[in-house]
Amino acid sequence: MISINVTFFIQMANVLILVFLMNLLLYRPIRRIVAQRNQFVGEQQARIDRAEADVDAAVEKFDATIREARKMGRERIQEIKSSAYEQEKAMMQDAVEKAAKEVQATRTEIESDMKKARKQLKGQVKAFSVELAQKILGRNV
Repeated sequence: MISINVTFFIQMANVLILVFLMNLLLYRPIRRIVAQRNQFVGEQQARIDRAEADVDAAVEKFDATIREARKMGRERIQEIKSSAYEQEKAMMQDAVEKAAKEVQATRTEIESDMKKARKQLKGQVKAFSVELAQKILGRNV
């Protein structure tokens, strides 16, 4: 059975002194270290969150830049195609005009050659007809 005497109060005082000393020497430093650790972890988490936000913003900016570059590339390709098409049309038109001029020049040359040939043939036809008439008639005409 428990007897309440002076040793009880001494033991009670020992326990209270031990709790006070443990709180002073053990629990407070551990709580302070845990609080510092929690603060450090919180700061690191905040830095990580900021870094992730910065990375997300940079990735979005990069994606936007890539999209804009692709858009500009497609526009430039269209401009180049349009320019090439216009140049092709101009070259084709020049080629058609040159071909038409050459055809016209060739026709003019052929007509000129035909006129010369007709003149020569007319002269030869007269000579042949006179010669033929002389042979048929047997006399000079």
